[in-house]
Amino acid sequence: MSLESWISSVINTVLPLLPLFKSLWMAWGIQLLVAASLACEIVLTILGGRRKYLTSILARFIIWATYLLLSYIASIALGKLTVVRFRDPEDPGNNAVLEGLLAPLLLMQLGYPDSMKAYAVEDNQLGLRQVMNIGATVVLVVWILFRCWNGSSVVSLLYISLFLVGILKSAGWVWALQSVYDEDSSVTAEDMKEEASIQQAFEAFLPEDEKFDSAKDILKAYFRFDCLKPHLVNWLYHPLFISHQWMSIDNYTAHRSFTIIEIELDFMFDVLYTKAPILYTKLALVVRFFGFCCLVSALCGFAVTFKDALLVDMFVIYTYGLLMAVTSLELYHIMTLAFSDWAVVKMSMNLEAPLVRRLLPLLANWCMKQKRWSRSIGQLNLLDHRLYKDWWKPVGVVLDWFGQREIFRRYCSHSRPTIPSCLKVLVVQKMTELEEKRKLLPFTERGKWTLETHGIQENQALSDSINMEFDKSIIIWHIATEILHTLESENSASYEGSKLLSDYMIYLLALHPYMLSLTTTDIMLEHACCALWPFLRDRDHNHAISELLSADGNVADPMDYNKETIITRDWHMLSEVQKLVVKLRMMDNKWELISSIWVEILCHAAYNCHVYQHAKLLRKGGELITHVWLLLAHKTDKYHSSIPEQSKDRAPSTESPSSAKGFSRCFRRIFGKHEARTMYMRHLHK
Repeated sequence: MSLESWISSVINTVLPLLPLFKSLWMAWGIQLLVAASLACEIVLTILGGRRKYLTSILARFIIWATYLLLSYIASIALGKLTVVRFRDPEDPGNNAVLEGLLAPLLLMQLGYPDSMKAYAVEDNQLGLRQVMNIGATVVLVVWILFRCWNGSSVVSLLYISLFLVGILKSAGWVWALQSVYDEDSSVTAEDMKEEASIQQAFEAFLPEDEKFDSAKDILKAYFRFDCLKPHLVNWLYHPLFISHQWMSIDNYTAHRSFTIIEIELDFMFDVLYTKAPILYTKLALVVRFFGFCCLVSALCGFAVTFKDALLVDMFVIYTYGLLMAVTSLELYHIMTLAFSDWAVVKMSMNLEAPLVRRLLPLLANWCMKQKRWSRSIGQLNLLDHRLYKDWWKPVGVVLDWFGQREIFRRYCSHSRPTIPSCLKVLVVQKMTELEEKRKLLPFTERGKWTLETHGIQENQALSDSINMEFDKSIIIWHIATEILHTLESENSASYEGSKLLSDYMIYLLALHPYMLSLTTTDIMLEHACCALWPFLRDRDHNHAISELLSADGNVADPMDYNKETIITRDWHMLSEVQKLVVKLRMMDNKWELISSIWVEILCHAAYNCHVYQHAKLLRKGGELITHVWLLLAHKTDKYHSSIPEQSKDRAPSTESPSSAKGFSRCFRRIFGKHEARTMYMRHLHK
């Protein structure tokens, strides 16, 4: 069958159905739109909170599309409701009045579900703008309800309860956007009181009572998060200046340390993307239960009013089913309030209640088993043949139109294996060793401290490989690590961890360059791939490695090097890789050195990445670099941006002049000069 005949047959099949579609749209258009918006809300309820560990592009696309469609569909449905003839003499029944009942239901859905307050970090800065949007929508809903009001119909009385719920949900959404993310936040007396109450709650746990271990870990993670507030760049308070030893995790195992950081980042995710911080306030809980009671009363009133028409009138059946779905969804939201880390924190602060002491261990143990991020690590290898394969020509042409051929190749060539326990142990161990050199200072080095620790800072090849541009250094060390990993085999955590971290840094360089604060990554990666392609073409992996080591370092391919730039013109990548490999092969403890170099590179990238970039990745499944960033943030004197040369040989204590200055500054802003001095002296005395 030719294309023309196939198109003609499709048109002939569809045309007779158009009148049917038109009549269906005229009779049920509003109802279909309301059902579609409710379906969007259900999808966001299910996937909104789970995106913190979902890395699938398809899942993220569904969440993005649903989040946008919910407001569009609700707005279109409200627009259609404004032209409905509510007092139509040709339709004297209840259909028009029932359609008016849909307006407050649409207003509820514009408040978004609890698990999806904001799609992106930027949405948190639009709280005041949404006031005008919600205000205009409320006026429109009031006008619709006024037009359809019928004093003789009991249905009109249901408008009031549903309208109240819609107002509360919409106002709660604006409140959440406005209150949970404020760059100008400062320490208040309430913050200090909350810290004291958390400490009292922690001390209420008996040390020998192991059944509360999970609850104590969650409470400790919340205390660390509440003091640091990592999502606020200008937050003054910092746990470094608190003398409580119970909040430290230095003696924890690597797995337990990562679990604490994972819980902290989960609190940060909730603050930025869900309604959790305000849902557990007393006012929000009262409003939530009041709204649920209004929904139940509306559902019961509707069932009693139309008990004789529930199985006869299609509009009544639809409206009743819609009310049941909305009420059930609200009940689901209320039930989930009791199964979260926030509930564990609130219960831990009321430990004197017998029922709380009985239920808290069960709830905390259940929460500890929850998945809070993807627990996977991105991997991309520059010596992978998939990175160089030719696409089917039509696909390649389309990708070239949008300039996305290379980025599409990288996405198709990367993988995300589960992070092994040995890598967590390696990262924590190497970070502890680096702390002896860093001494709470900002993380400014990316290999120098490791060379000093191993006593080989005089090695020219190693020093040059870490002192060059950051992206060049990552590429050179990645290729050298891959070569050594292929030529040698060793059963050690350093051997396996070096390979994982090497591929992870290339993954960040290729797919998330903004995490490394780099702007020339595409040029550098294209140059590296062009240099590697002649060796990988028509060769297996081991043969390509041997060819790389025997090359003269000045390989040129006429197809590849026609895009030479000023920043790559004098970069002899292969020659530098070969020198580095030769030096590393001569060392006995090469894998200890290589793994430490990679951890230091990762720490440098994590510390110097902006908070905004870390926050963005929380809604995309999370990344290892964000966990490393938070580990470093808890051990960095952020008030001590510079230290005199004579003081660099000793680590600043928590009572150093810089700490005093920062702590005193916090108290001055809260209590004034005299009270600040008194309280700080008490702090020193303790």
